[in-house]
Amino acid sequence: MSDALDDLAATLVVSASRFGRTASRATGTHRSLVAHRVLGNLHNEGPLRIGELTHLEGITQPAMTSAVNRLEAEGLVARTADPEDARASVVVLTDAGRAEVADFRLRAAAHVRPLLDALGPDDVDVLRRAGALFRDMTDAMVPGVAHARAPVAGAAPRG
Repeated sequence: MSDALDDLAATLVVSASRFGRTASRATGTHRSLVAHRVLGNLHNEGPLRIGELTHLEGITQPAMTSAVNRLEAEGLVARTADPEDARASVVVLTDAGRAEVADFRLRAAAHVRPLLDALGPDDVDVLRRAGALFRDMTDAMVPGVAHARAPVAGAAPRG
């Protein structure tokens, strides 16, 4: 059984990564994958320190600082004082950054929607539940992320 679960884990990681990259490319975006992920993390998690972004993305602090500097120069993010530690700063999305995230997600979804339209209702339901499980599994892998979410219909209870 363990080998089957190992195979499933590997398939999920590869498939989810490939799906995300493919949907991103389909939008014709000019942003790097790191830039999109920084914007997405800030949208999903709220203000974060550079070190937290570095940890989430698994890149070096200088690389993250460079990415944030570029996004800040474009007006998509800003640095503000950390409300918990005045000596530190956090990176926040600007209105322009929020608009870019929303636009990117709409364009990516527009490429995915026809694929969903071609599926039957049972498969759509499976994907709906799988998407929620993916979200919860992702949250479980990120220390400090404890989102209060409604339980997924048909999924085992969390806890």
